Amino acid sequence: MRMKKIIILSIALIVLASLCVALADETKQLKPMMVRIGDTFTITLRANMSTGYQWQLTTLDETMLQLVNSEYIPYKTKRLGADGKQLWTFKALKAGETSIAFKYVRPHEKDKPPERQQTIPILIN
Repeated sequence: MRMKKIIILSIALIVLASLCVALADETKQLKPMMVRIGDTFTITLRANMSTGYQWQLTTLDETMLQLVNSEYIPYKTKRLGADGKQLWTFKALKAGETSIAFKYVRPHEKDKPPERQQTIPILIN
């Protein structure tokens, strides 16, 4: 009986630790993405449009970066409600430091805070 409690407690601690790591990953400060002037680069964000959520661009310095394209690509699976990825392609226009910010929202829920947010620092050489 004591061994069973130890095993259950160990599993609970592992699950709790993995949840803490997942939350920390989403809010941790990312290292700057380094690109050169004239380069195009793509940012990939996991998404699930079947839930009504989508990533929206919230911050972009258009003097430094140009949005080239944005598209959603569902994962190839027959599973109903499977997620996919949203690709954002940008072109670096001039040298300096900037950031790109996104929010994961249901566009029709105007007064609800974002489900997730992501800010990516960019260093252009």
